Amino acid sequence: MFKLNRRVSIPEPVQEIGSLRATALATKELVEGLAGQRGNPRDAAVTWQDLIDLGLVIPSEIPQGIGSSGFQRAR
Repeated sequence: MFKLNRRVSIPEPVQEIGSLRATALATKELVEGLAGQRGNPRDAAVTWQDLIDLGLVIPSEIPQGIGSSGFQRAR
C-alpha cells in the first residue's frame, strides 16, 4: 500500500504548464487519499452512504442542502 507521509497542499496554478501539472497531480493525490485509494485508510472521508451501510443513520436523517444556506432535514 502507498504511504502518504505528508499533508497534501494544492499549489495555486499559473499558466506555465509545470504549474498546471503540479496542481493537477496534487489534486489527484488529495482526492485519492479522501477516497481511500492511497495513504492510511483511517484518513479516508466518511460518506453518508457509509453511515447508512453501518446502520448509524437512516436516509431521512441526512441533512439536505449541504453547502447552501445551512442544513435542513429531509421531509
